[in-house]
Amino acid sequence: MSELDLSQMTVEDLFRAKEERRKRLANLPFEEKIAIVKKLQALSRTLKPIREANSAKRASEQVKIPIKTK
Repeated sequence: MSELDLSQMTVEDLFRAKEERRKRLANLPFEEKIAIVKKLQALSRTLKPIREANSAKRASEQVKIPIKTK
């Protein structure tokens, strides 16, 4: 995998890369797609307690999230 220089990328480059990735993923064998889903599910299970703890802190106002309006 080559290193990308994001400062030189155009919007067209980003859309082209996105389309190429979609095609590459679409061409994966079904078994590989299932393996990817399982990894994402495991990641989600790992993150769930963290998200719940953060949500509880926000609900009890232990954590303030500043919102920039300008």
